Amino acid sequence: MDDGLVLNLAVDDHSASRSVGAKKGGRWTDRAKAKRVVKRKSRPDEKSAGHHAPIQDEERRPSKRPRKEKETSASTSTRITEQQRPAPSARPNQIISSLFSYNPKVEAPAQPPPKISTSRPSNAPLDSSSFASLGLDPLIVTHLTTKMKITKPTSIQRSALPALLTTPTDPSNLRDVFIQSQTGSGKTLSFLLPILQDLLPLSSLSYIDRSIGTLAIIIAPTRELAKQISDVLETLLQLRLRPEDESADDPSASSTRLTRWLVSGLLTGGATRTHEKARLRKGIPILVSTPGRLLDHLQNTSSFNVAKCRWLVLDEADRLMDLGFEETINGIMKGLEGRRKLAITAVQEGKSMEVGGWDWERRRRTILCSATIEENVQKLAGTTLVNPLMVKATEVDKPIPAASTSATTEDGGAQVVAMGEKFTPPSQLAQKYVVVPLKLRLVALVALLRSLIAQSPGRRGIKIIVFLSCTDSVDFHWNLLGGSTIDNDTEPAEKKKGSEGDDSDSDEDQEDAEEPVSRGEKVEVRNALLPDTSIYRLHGSLPTPTRLASLRGFAGTGSAKSKPAAADTPTSSILLCTSVASRGLDLPLVRAVVQYDLPTEGGATEYVHRVGRTARAGKGGEAWSIVAPSESEWVKWVEGKMRGDEKDAAADEKRNITLTGVTIDSVLKAGFGGKGTEYEGRATDVQLAFERWVLRKKENAGFARKAYLSHMRAYATHPANEKHIFHIRHLHLGHLAKSFALREAPKAVTNSQDASRPTRKGKDVPAPQKERKSNKEKSDKWEIDHIGEAEKRMQAIVRAQGRLTKQGGVMMSTGSSEFQITGGDALAKLVGSR
Repeated sequence: MDDGLVLNLAVDDHSASRSVGAKKGGRWTDRAKAKRVVKRKSRPDEKSAGHHAPIQDEERRPSKRPRKEKETSASTSTRITEQQRPAPSARPNQIISSLFSYNPKVEAPAQPPPKISTSRPSNAPLDSSSFASLGLDPLIVTHLTTKMKITKPTSIQRSALPALLTTPTDPSNLRDVFIQSQTGSGKTLSFLLPILQDLLPLSSLSYIDRSIGTLAIIIAPTRELAKQISDVLETLLQLRLRPEDESADDPSASSTRLTRWLVSGLLTGGATRTHEKARLRKGIPILVSTPGRLLDHLQNTSSFNVAKCRWLVLDEADRLMDLGFEETINGIMKGLEGRRKLAITAVQEGKSMEVGGWDWERRRRTILCSATIEENVQKLAGTTLVNPLMVKATEVDKPIPAASTSATTEDGGAQVVAMGEKFTPPSQLAQKYVVVPLKLRLVALVALLRSLIAQSPGRRGIKIIVFLSCTDSVDFHWNLLGGSTIDNDTEPAEKKKGSEGDDSDSDEDQEDAEEPVSRGEKVEVRNALLPDTSIYRLHGSLPTPTRLASLRGFAGTGSAKSKPAAADTPTSSILLCTSVASRGLDLPLVRAVVQYDLPTEGGATEYVHRVGRTARAGKGGEAWSIVAPSESEWVKWVEGKMRGDEKDAAADEKRNITLTGVTIDSVLKAGFGGKGTEYEGRATDVQLAFERWVLRKKENAGFARKAYLSHMRAYATHPANEKHIFHIRHLHLGHLAKSFALREAPKAVTNSQDASRPTRKGKDVPAPQKERKSNKEKSDKWEIDHIGEAEKRMQAIVRAQGRLTKQGGVMMSTGSSEFQITGGDALAKLVGSR
């Protein structure tokens, strides 16, 4: 150590003496270099001697000293390199954050005591009555009991059938009917059975066949609901036309011989008009249609015979008004009335080709069905119903008196008044909610689906409907669950099975689908996280064949008929959909409804419609709502909307308007299992698998970005009276992006969507010269195309003169034209010559 000190002092003195001596001669560059060396070598001594150096320099020097030791110490340089590696990623493009950190604190919901419900389901069939006692034809009752396995009517059927089956002595005194009841209570049979009973006696007339035209029209708001009504109607029309104890060859049969001429038809958008016109020309006695296509044929199809129409049904009237079909329905009413008047005039003048003996005095009867009585529904009832009879049944234990079902004015107009009773879900439905941080939304959905599937009894399987806010979100989650895997395989095994499933779906029903589904459109996907489960999607942007195939697959009525059940055939199914599936669809064995995104429009009414897809016809079911921490006030808000002005707790329990809270930890633990907090690691693995799928292909990342942006746009459409609960400023956008398996910041996601469009934000990003030129050429072409012939030629010559070169500040002349446009020197010569 002593030698080292002496050596250091000697070096300093030597270098100092050399540097001092070097100042006396030599080049000036050498003297300046020597001064810098002396200054650099003297700093450690000055610092130890207490020399007054700047404080900032003292703080900076330790970070610069390792540069001197870079050549002598390899370990130090390696350590410095490792320390300096994270520096370039100060602004990372991708962020891998923990799922269980920096989440808002969620208070555990209060656990209410378990309640034992002793009341009967509000929409269950009644035990005290039968279809025969309501006045139905014995042939129809037998068909319902033996073929359709329906033995007892529901509450609304018991109330509506007597009012619709009774025929007054004067046919002109028929009253229209307004049916209002809970979702899933059997409103479809409430109007189909009276129509069938009214048209069945016409089968005894030998001159009646399907060419008589359309006698009943049923209007549904969506294609899926129209297809469902058509399927139920086709099942009803397969009834036996004579008692079972009689044969066709028995001459002593006492019953009237009936002919099978009743045929049902379906008109929806997306099909070929030519085929529909051919079927209408043959005759469709009972027609199910969507409003737009029906009005189209009324206006453009001359062979569409609706003059003798006896029944008009407007199903899901509230949805018809929400979708903006008010003017379409008014056009349909005018079209039906106009064709009826033309036919009556032709009969009176003896120019009609219709069958004789038809009762033209009988007026058309209109039925309006709705689960809610809102202002727009009241307006529709006032314009379509004449002398209406209102039928509603909400309590199975209390029959509705006949005096309370009518609501008419003295002049016969409609006066539908909303009662104090609110629209509530079925009493046997279990309603639950989970407050989930935005980061955990995706894994919470998977965990909830896994726990629900695990509860299915045996190999029967269950069906689950998941509601999302927009079509892009449905597509993203469907592709994500169909393509992601837990391991690091680049190609999921599901792809090999996808084409086989497509081929089976495409050959099922060629009559309903004009286009084969196998043309690049997958219908079913599977995921290893959801064993023995098929996943389908449904939204309004899908082609009609794909939508119908998804419904058939989800309901389990597709491939089961054509192929025997294999060992790997899934027993459960999940439907990812938008609100298009919230009205009227009666899908069998739906165990649970999950509202992944709360309704953006409709409020509590839309909520009840969604949860009404389960717990139908007296069966049980569950309804789950995934609520963000900023939306926790929605639970009390929706309960208050369903409660109305009543504050009775006993009435709340009876009417089932209370939502039970469940913690997110219990949902994750039930879905992923494990001891203690092992579910956190498993949830993280699932999230990372989803993120790897997004990063695998550019197309996958596009799905995620589109879904994220569309979800935010849909979230911003909540009405003003819900903005205190649902506001875009209340959301942590980074955590929301995590729920779409994105590792990018929200700003990067937005910028990536705008990258494909050329933008000019300043002088640093000038537009290309070619683009400017093309825009100018387009402008010039537009002007030339939109002016007269003389102006065209003049504009072209002026532009040609403007492109001439100048000499001495004066434009050169090229002579005059038919418009006498010349240069300045030519004008000067002309004046000088005079």
